Amino acid sequence: MKQLIIKIGERMDKELKEVLKHPLKARLDTHTLYLRNSEELYEILSPKRLELLRHIIKHQAEKKTISEFAEELKRKQEAISRDASLLVKYSLIQKIKEKQTVYLKALYNSLEIKLISS
Repeated sequence: MKQLIIKIGERMDKELKEVLKHPLKARLDTHTLYLRNSEELYEILSPKRLELLRHIIKHQAEKKTISEFAEELKRKQEAISRDASLLVKYSLIQKIKEKQTVYLKALYNSLEIKLISS
């Protein structure tokens, strides 16, 4: 499973040029999510979403539904579903649908956040 690196304040085009010049420096075991500022990070990883993401990663060996996560985290199912949809949008987790049941699966086993000064 790959590692996710979140970079705040760094330009993606700068790093892409570097990788194109030196392909052997590319890290194949990672994905990188570029964010403009810390407000964008907070929108994606609010305390409740971060708690959900941690819980999904912790239980990634098990098949758990949105309802099960809601019960375990003592939150409403609608709130978990809404937060999960945003985490899916940013490719942090995956929703797996089997018939009428939706399971949540982590796409990464770790998350690293780098704050870059402009």
